[in-house]
Amino acid sequence: MFDRHYKIKYHTISITGNVRESNEDNYCSCSMMRTAGNIDEVICDYGEVDSRSNKLFAVFDGMGGEQKGEVASFIAADVAVRVNFDCKDIHSQLLSFTSEINRRVRAYADKNDIEVMGTTFAGVVFSEKDIYVSNVGDSKVFGIHNGKIIQHSVDHVLPEELAFRNIITQYIGMGENSKYFDPAVKRLDYSIGDRYIICTDGLTERLSTTEIGALCSVAETVTDATDILVSQAVKMGSKDNITVTVCEIAQP
Repeated sequence: MFDRHYKIKYHTISITGNVRESNEDNYCSCSMMRTAGNIDEVICDYGEVDSRSNKLFAVFDGMGGEQKGEVASFIAADVAVRVNFDCKDIHSQLLSFTSEINRRVRAYADKNDIEVMGTTFAGVVFSEKDIYVSNVGDSKVFGIHNGKIIQHSVDHVLPEELAFRNIITQYIGMGENSKYFDPAVKRLDYSIGDRYIICTDGLTERLSTTEIGALCSVAETVTDATDILVSQAVKMGSKDNITVTVCEIAQP
């Protein structure tokens, strides 16, 4: 851990993928997101930012069918790009943020008589003192330190023995009073050179944690890493939308 600020280099790719007709994913990368009506096959955002800005990087995987999933992920991302974190108590601020996006998605669903509508959330706040990871659902956050990968997010899914397919137990849009809504928040130390992968399950559907770590570790830049991860997931036959952000801690 360092007492001074650092840079975050980042690169985001969001694609519709092999099978889906539309992209229901969205993201927040340094206050950028996929805008409403953007039907581009491949969307990229990249750059670098100072840790003193306390920026949130996140992905959102919409659910609900037709356009409902796309709307849910858009609502969440639209709040994310406007949120301002400070370094006082990021843990509490992340809980407030997840509560707010949960409330807004549920409110839209209730207003439009939609029974099932929601989105996952997985994100990282990079601040000068700490790094915080948070998630709701099965979108993931991985960290790579000294060539080793570890999953920092929590999978909110039914155990394999209870489900024939991946069924999430928490999502943004459940409603504020749901007893199951319990966002995961985790504080991390950091080192220069560490990388973080924030992704929807279009990436992890076909690539194992070990494969993701190996591909990301050998890439020279975050741009190379994101390109390699997405192209390999497509090559391996991923059937879902794919959104990936790779961030790297660098010297200021």
